[in-house]
Amino acid sequence: MPAEKRTKTPVKWLAAACLLLLLGLAVWFFVRRPGSVAVVHPQRISMTETIASSARIGGVQESAVGAQFSGTIEQLFVKIGDRVTAGQPIARLKNNVTQEQQVQAKHEVTTAQARLAQVSKPPLPSEMDEAVHQVTEAGAQLAQATADLELAAREYERSQKLFEQGLIARTEFDRAQANWGSLSSRVETAKATVKVRKAKLETLKNTPRAEEVQVARAQLAEAQQALRVADERTREATVKAPFAGVITLVHAEQGQTVGAQGVVDLISDDLEIRVDLDENNLPDLELGQRAVLSSSAFGGKSFEGRLTDLGAAVDQARGIITVKITADDPPAWLRPGQTVNVNLVTNETIERLVVPSTAVIHQGSRSVVMLANGGHAAEKTVLTRPAIERGIPVLSGVTDTDEVIVNPAGLTAGQAVRTRMRRQ
Repeated sequence: MPAEKRTKTPVKWLAAACLLLLLGLAVWFFVRRPGSVAVVHPQRISMTETIASSARIGGVQESAVGAQFSGTIEQLFVKIGDRVTAGQPIARLKNNVTQEQQVQAKHEVTTAQARLAQVSKPPLPSEMDEAVHQVTEAGAQLAQATADLELAAREYERSQKLFEQGLIARTEFDRAQANWGSLSSRVETAKATVKVRKAKLETLKNTPRAEEVQVARAQLAEAQQALRVADERTREATVKAPFAGVITLVHAEQGQTVGAQGVVDLISDDLEIRVDLDENNLPDLELGQRAVLSSSAFGGKSFEGRLTDLGAAVDQARGIITVKITADDPPAWLRPGQTVNVNLVTNETIERLVVPSTAVIHQGSRSVVMLANGGHAAEKTVLTRPAIERGIPVLSGVTDTDEVIVNPAGLTAGQAVRTRMRRQ
């Protein structure tokens, strides 16, 4: 082999090795070189903060209207959608039991009134005269019987002596004895008659008796109370609207039986908007806050209201609180049961730092951003508000001098980065 050819072969291998070394160095440089990321400074803007939600329209008063007992609807005066005024008849129910109770109560009142009238009435002069006459007559009869008894007693004693001496027959003595016994009974009867007639006269003199009048009056009062209860139950058979509003549901038609569920559902004319909010919003809520409400069904037409009630308790199962909004000037198209969109204004004007929406990473209930710090990516937890058109407001976690990585997807904390500022 010529010498010139043997010299060129090692040179070629050396050149190839250098080329591979340079290529490896280039690959290593591009692989190890920090990635380029776009960063921005959080932008401070003035904004209006709201809580967005949906709401249901309801009445300030809502009630199932009915009687206090079950009965059959005899007549129904309303239908769904009718407007009624307070006290307006809605339906009339029929209940045989209450009607019978009313009839019985009236009878008992009449009886008690008659009894009171009887015991309260003083005796007539003719009744007093008759009672005195009967006492006088009984006294005369007693005196006559007593005189006859005294005569019979003397006759009996004389006959007994004559009989013992054998001067009269046994039959004559027995007759005298029997006459004396008969007159003795007559005297006792006359005495009893005098006692009874004197008692009757004394009763007439003391009529009316205070204790009898008091008892009769108490019985009448009790009967009248029972009648009032029966009348009230009968009046309840006419179901009336307790307040002005709209009939939203009829539970039963004419001829059907209704019970405790009532005859109709009534919602008042005064409407309120009920909003279910997450309990985490509680610190931002205050009575009087302005709310902007709209309905997509009516072309996005809006109206305003005010927060007028914070729920008394949080629903533990759902973690929500129900608040109420009262419309300032409710539109004519607003209806009970309707759903509307709500933006509750919690801050009319406030300054917030805003970062691009792509910069925030949501990890369950935690939100983070990636910062470019000393040539490396750093993770920072932030507290955010709902997104707006210009990005996501940040309450805490970053400052307006931080370099926030716009698209942190794929980056890990501690990774080397090269930054380039993105214009906002």
